[in-house]
Amino acid sequence: MHNDTATTAPPSPAQTPAQQADAALLATTAEARTENAKQITELTDGALEAHIAAHIRGMVAATVAHVAINASHSVQAATEHWQQWALGVAKGFERGESAVA
Repeated sequence: MHNDTATTAPPSPAQTPAQQADAALLATTAEARTENAKQITELTDGALEAHIAAHIRGMVAATVAHVAINASHSVQAATEHWQQWALGVAKGFERGESAVA
């Protein structure tokens, strides 16, 4: 089964800017990166590295696309920080490295 990660739907207005900032900051903590790396490792057992990297990049693109353009500076900064980490994980898989938080 393939889930298309591309969507044209606007970001959900359900979260307030403060809630968005809290979620973005939480996603960049060492604990969150460690948990994300653990989940990536569990999901990728036996998968091809190039496929894993491509999937991670797709997830990053979809996630970043949903950050509102009018999001606060702290949300945008935290999103960029997370994006760089996740893309680094994708590059690591291409080099044959395991997910590193």
